[in-house]
Amino acid sequence: MEIRFATILLTVLSIATAAPLWAAESRSVPAASQSRAGIISPTHYAGPVPRYTALVRELTWYDPARNRPLPALIYYPSSDLRCPVVLFSTGLGRSRDDCAYLGRFWASCGYVAVFLQHKGSDEAARQGAVRPKKQKNHLRMAFDNPENIRDRPRDVIFAINRLGQMKRNADPLGDRLDLERIGASGHDFGAQTVLALAGQVLPGDIMIVDPRVKAVVAMSPPVPLGQVPLRVAYADIHVPCLHITGTADNSIVATTQASQRRLPFDYTQGPDEYLIVLRGADHRTYSGHPFPRRNGWADGVFQQLIAQSSTAFWDAYLKGDTDAKRWLSDGGLGGLLGGTATLEKKIGRQPSDR
Repeated sequence: MEIRFATILLTVLSIATAAPLWAAESRSVPAASQSRAGIISPTHYAGPVPRYTALVRELTWYDPARNRPLPALIYYPSSDLRCPVVLFSTGLGRSRDDCAYLGRFWASCGYVAVFLQHKGSDEAARQGAVRPKKQKNHLRMAFDNPENIRDRPRDVIFAINRLGQMKRNADPLGDRLDLERIGASGHDFGAQTVLALAGQVLPGDIMIVDPRVKAVVAMSPPVPLGQVPLRVAYADIHVPCLHITGTADNSIVATTQASQRRLPFDYTQGPDEYLIVLRGADHRTYSGHPFPRRNGWADGVFQQLIAQSSTAFWDAYLKGDTDAKRWLSDGGLGGLLGGTATLEKKIGRQPSDR
């Protein structure tokens, strides 16, 4: 088993060249959203504020039962407090380095974030095929492979188990893990992965649920149209979920179109469900890489809003902050988003649009 560790001090977080720097003392959002949030929010909670320096530990676990390595990056705060844990499943063709802006921001706000890289559907699936068309074919085969569909949620379950082992083995980081408060998030194929842990029936009528996962943030999830009836696929999801997509979020490899990304929200009947649709955001927006401005907004702005809204969601449903929950449901989140996105909610199973 190969394990290697590196601890890197991350001082100032810059999401993209178009985005402002985030310092521990302040949050940067569009001015109109700032003022709206200040007026509308009925609580003392005004959104997440970074308080810690983000540190990162790099390692590779090994699952002997499946003869499978599991590379991971663990982002954690410069604090001795016990923190809720968020597992992140990276997208199709991506590595554990993807969406680093989220790991850093979550850690700076008091979470331990574990970013996983899934063998068989990671960056190796698009390497070796120079031509874009061949790359897409390789990625589509990886996406449709039943072994990858099953292995991804099992990777997350294995990672949770290994975190528990870290606690039992008196690992220095293990003492900081609050494994009674676990969330899961993912992008693209990773969004399907974490929804499966919450109860989604996967293509092939596969269910791999982990009740230790208490809340989910699903970014740009693929929709199994024609494979599992949607009323069946999402019927057993009973944890709070934040769904995030964009108006231009068409699939690059599979068939899901932007207008279909909302279907998991529409069919999920969990206790509290939120849907954010970013105006002009496409499938590349979430990765953390700088891309040109689209529809008047830069990806850096979208990524800031994704980081802030997801952290507020964790504050509400992992830390149990009732003010954060009211901020999400009663206008604070809508004020933060301003004109960059639309927000819909189903709170306590009662649909409500804003």
